[in-house]
Amino acid sequence: MSLTQTAALVNELISLDSIDSTNLELARRLQSGTLANFSLVVAREQTAGMGRLGRTWVSEPNTSISASLYLKSSHTKELGWATLIMATAIRSAVAELVGDEVLVKWPNDVLVAGKKISGILAQIQPDQSLILGFGINLKTQSGAPETATALDLLGVDADFDTVLSMVVRNFRIRWAIFEQHPATAIQKARGELVEHSATLGKSVRAELPGGGEVYGIAKDIDTEGRLVIHTPEPVVVSAADVWHLRN
Repeated sequence: MSLTQTAALVNELISLDSIDSTNLELARRLQSGTLANFSLVVAREQTAGMGRLGRTWVSEPNTSISASLYLKSSHTKELGWATLIMATAIRSAVAELVGDEVLVKWPNDVLVAGKKISGILAQIQPDQSLILGFGINLKTQSGAPETATALDLLGVDADFDTVLSMVVRNFRIRWAIFEQHPATAIQKARGELVEHSATLGKSVRAELPGGGEVYGIAKDIDTEGRLVIHTPEPVVVSAADVWHLRN
């Protein structure tokens, strides 16, 4: 596929028709050789994609973007913000396309009218580099859940390269700031997340990786990117599957 707009924005572009997982493919290439920082693997079909907490992210042929960025940064302590920075980049690109309110569900989903159009999965590598995977629904998939949406359902007929390049461009601008001054990038991202949050102010149930649960009101995103839930005492959650509850 022709990805001329996207190719101009990355240091190496690896374009595939089909792959098990773009995150896995990028990890394999990293293990077998040297990758340029800001390399991108992208596929039109993903047969065994990975979601958060062991879920799958499968994309049917030519219906969605499956992509993974390779990032190496000296700011390893702040790398947890990469997922949230990507969420703001995707949110901004989708909002430009659809013209409707587009929100971020903490920590890694982008929603339009309450339905998921994009998800993100970050994986730290042994050398402390980062593989940052993301998917964007372009067209309706036959096996899609009722909680999902796609650009075509929203009246947008945008080609693969246009959408991908918009996301990569938005992210690259934010990431350049992060590389030069992490505190500034984090402050900017936190401001965007608070302004465009689908989670803050909602009654939530947070399922923790260890198996526990926290119920309360999502009140804030702190300077480390963690969700602050009032239970009524404040509880800080750094990693969780968050469910919005009906008030």
